[in-house]
Amino acid sequence: MYKISVLFFCFLAYSSIYAQSFSNPESVEVDYANNRYLVSNRGSVKSIQAVVPGQAPTLFTANVSSPAGLEILGNKLWVCDGGNIKGFDLSSGALTNTILIGGSFLNGITSDGSTYLFVSDFSTKKIYRINTLTESFNEMVSNTISTPNGLWYDGANNRILFVNWGSNAAIRAVSLADSTMSTVSSTTLGNCDGIAADANGNYFVSAWSTQSIHKFNSSFGAPTAVVTGLANPADICYNITNDTLAVPNAQNNTVTFHFLGTPNVSVLELENDFETMVYPNPATNLVRISGKSISANTTIEIMNLFGQDVEVDFKIEANTILVLSIQKLARGTYFYVLRTDAGISRSSFVIE
Repeated sequence: MYKISVLFFCFLAYSSIYAQSFSNPESVEVDYANNRYLVSNRGSVKSIQAVVPGQAPTLFTANVSSPAGLEILGNKLWVCDGGNIKGFDLSSGALTNTILIGGSFLNGITSDGSTYLFVSDFSTKKIYRINTLTESFNEMVSNTISTPNGLWYDGANNRILFVNWGSNAAIRAVSLADSTMSTVSSTTLGNCDGIAADANGNYFVSAWSTQSIHKFNSSFGAPTAVVTGLANPADICYNITNDTLAVPNAQNNTVTFHFLGTPNVSVLELENDFETMVYPNPATNLVRISGKSISANTTIEIMNLFGQDVEVDFKIEANTILVLSIQKLARGTYFYVLRTDAGISRSSFVIE
């Protein structure tokens, strides 16, 4: 049986720790397309490392001076590096972009999944919007008043959420329509570092004051601690394929993985009934999926990284090739479930 590319995440059916070679890890980002996580290190060894749970980390790049927040957009890893933003090719680790923001301490980063990055400056209390196609940028917020840290793009409500440093740190939002700010939750948490969300509209926030990860529902009611006993949990990420939080622990140089529930079986299964090949991958206009069992009876379900179904036109070509028209989809990683008379095949592709 053929096992799909994201299968290694199934090993995370419990809370586990991998501590080799991390040096003051600040941010972790799941790289679905390449079956790994990427981790920024701000300690004595400044680098971005790649890690597959259960294996020793490997070097992704050392071409950084003060790496903090990480965000994958299309086929690039975008890094907050001191006062600037760097872009690296996901496959090779080569530096492809340097956007000279001129910030003081660029820290948190998120994206709209298509073109724009949003970045917080911890020291100057600003939030920037960056066009990755033109490398132009502007100050969305010139003074957040609070000290902004991790960010999250909340497209459903046309806003950016951000957590803050300090005591009784509120979770705040900035409108993408007019850059006005609002408070979505007044918390008793202190020194909040990272924020992430699952496919059901729940949010996870890391707090140094409690050494825990706290879960908020979509209305930001009273939170629940879902992971405790951490060591300065920094910029977290959530893996939608297996309901797992990845947490960089800055204090003890570890990255921990915490399974929260049941994997999303519509995306992830242990085995495929037959193998398919995706090309080109990454793609821009068309994606071809080939497999000997593809026929006129084939159907396909496609999901984005939030576990949401997306609509794509497709046709069967030469009986064994399915062609997807992807021009209307945003850049990023997508999963598919292909159903045929012979069974099911699952894999992923990237739009750049």
